[in-house]
Amino acid sequence: MIIYIVSDGKRGHLSQTQGLAKALLERAREQKPEQEHGYYMIDITNKSWFGKFFYKGKELAYPKPDLVLCAGHSTHFAALSLARHKKCLCMVCMKPSLPLSSFDLCIIPRHDLPDGENTKGHVFQTVGAINAIRPVEGVDKKETLILVGGPSKEFIWDSEFVLTQLTSLARRTTTPIVLTTSRRTPQDFAADVSNACPSMKVEPVETTGPTWVADHLATAKEVWVTQDSVSMVYEALSSGAPVGILELPRKNRDAQKCSRVVRGLNMLIEDGSVCTFTEWAKTGVIPHSKSILNEAGRAADYILQKFPKLLS
Repeated sequence: MIIYIVSDGKRGHLSQTQGLAKALLERAREQKPEQEHGYYMIDITNKSWFGKFFYKGKELAYPKPDLVLCAGHSTHFAALSLARHKKCLCMVCMKPSLPLSSFDLCIIPRHDLPDGENTKGHVFQTVGAINAIRPVEGVDKKETLILVGGPSKEFIWDSEFVLTQLTSLARRTTTPIVLTTSRRTPQDFAADVSNACPSMKVEPVETTGPTWVADHLATAKEVWVTQDSVSMVYEALSSGAPVGILELPRKNRDAQKCSRVVRGLNMLIEDGSVCTFTEWAKTGVIPHSKSILNEAGRAADYILQKFPKLLS
């Protein structure tokens, strides 16, 4: 199986398409080991709207694709045009800005699909966005990992409120704690954590590499994520570790007007997949989730069942 990934260069979008591509190729290699398998990145960030709309991939020296994947609104036209000229399937890992029927399949997080929306068989629903994180067996689960975000559209960033929760965690947690920030974290927050919680190892995002989070998720006994960092919540759940939520005040408390991000997080809290700090404070324990997320694998299984010609 040969897959082309049409990319806008954004980390979150790449995580989705690469996660799905790797899951598909893993199954393809198991079922058709004699065939050639792999994925190729197609960067369209510098192309004009006209160039995307009529993109044919004439400059590509890759094997003919069986599937074109994309994520990100700016990739839609280029992916569809490329798939049309290469005569292969085209799928999108998000709710597209184009009609669902434009694609052979749309892999869409459930919180992006309000109840009652007519998907007409063009949609596979996932719990959160797909990612490439998987549980790693045979390694010592030796640390508590904390992933900190920052100001966002949905939540009010309150450094003192977060520090109070971190101080309580540091006091009641017996395993070593390592914390990292994000690009959105206020500049002085890492220093504030070091001062308030000297037992925590603080690694500002500027000192970490591209695999830092994945490497530490592999060895985490439990993971805490600030409420604004929803994509990190889904990656943490995919690692197999129990996941706690560091709480933040919401900007809009009207339940009828909550965003898709808040709606998705509320679903996780309601079904017991994650534990809020308020609930953890009662017992000092994060319950294990009922199941480990493997949405890339689940989507790959569905795709191969629905489109068996991908393995022909």
